[in-house]
Amino acid sequence: MASVRFADLQSRPMEFLDFTSLTRDEFPQLVPPFEAAFQAHMASGRLDGKPRTARQFAVSTNCPLPTPEDRLLFILAYIKTYSLQVVQGRLFSMGQSKANQRVVYLSPADKYHRRTRRCHRGKKA
Repeated sequence: MASVRFADLQSRPMEFLDFTSLTRDEFPQLVPPFEAAFQAHMASGRLDGKPRTARQFAVSTNCPLPTPEDRLLFILAYIKTYSLQVVQGRLFSMGQSKANQRVVYLSPADKYHRRTRRCHRGKKA
């Protein structure tokens, strides 16, 4: 089964909107702050929940979410649909346990980004 990838969805604007509730113009604006929050989160912990001690975080060659865009797409699709994790894993070519790990680790980055975005929006008003 082929998995959902940002590169594939970006050429289908309505399907992209269905997955994320964002337009193709809005999505790229969220990637840098989301990825920065994710990298900050991963600097101190591993996907299995243990603290990071020796090595820095690096995306492995067989990672099911290899790009920042794929990671953001994964969590936005999960938040929008709140699908069963087994379904989310199947959509993104991973098992339920790996989907759970990613939901746990990508959700704080999403929450941090949303919180800081609200703060910046409030300052402009």
